[in-house]
Amino acid sequence: MIEHTARPEWGLPKGSKEPDEKAPGVYRFRLEVPPQGTASMPVEEVRTLATTYQLASLDENQIGLFVKQGTITREMEQALAKITAQKAEVARLEEDMESRQKDIDRIVEDQGRLRENMKALRGTAEKKALVQRYTRQLDEQETQLESLRKNIQATEAQRDKANDQLENMIQELQIEASL
Repeated sequence: MIEHTARPEWGLPKGSKEPDEKAPGVYRFRLEVPPQGTASMPVEEVRTLATTYQLASLDENQIGLFVKQGTITREMEQALAKITAQKAEVARLEEDMESRQKDIDRIVEDQGRLRENMKALRGTAEKKALVQRYTRQLDEQETQLESLRKNIQATEAQRDKANDQLENMIQELQIEASL
């Protein structure tokens, strides 16, 4: 009889030779050995490893690494790729909103400068021409600001919709695999 320690969290793989006896903490295998002979019997053990990843924080590089390591199935790769593509869309919309907000901030800052210049230019005909020019600039900038703000609102609605889709994709994801 060969006794092999039965370790917690470890087991024998499916299809392997079953022990002839099981006792607490021990597997017993019967092995025929000729008189004055030697024999060996390798015992393969397996255990389930679990690693937790937050789907919202996965990126394409991590998925590529999982594929290369063989730790995920093709089905998992496709599902995770859809999620990362949706995350990229949400990020793109947020960057677009930030860019437009920077444009608004720049225009507001420029308007402050124009208003200060207008305060300093009261009186002569030449100054009136500059004031008219500054007034036209301010009017054009107000039109731009209105357009940018509407654009930000529309992009924000798109971002919220894309974010909701992302959350639904994550919640509905159900994949089972044994590797």
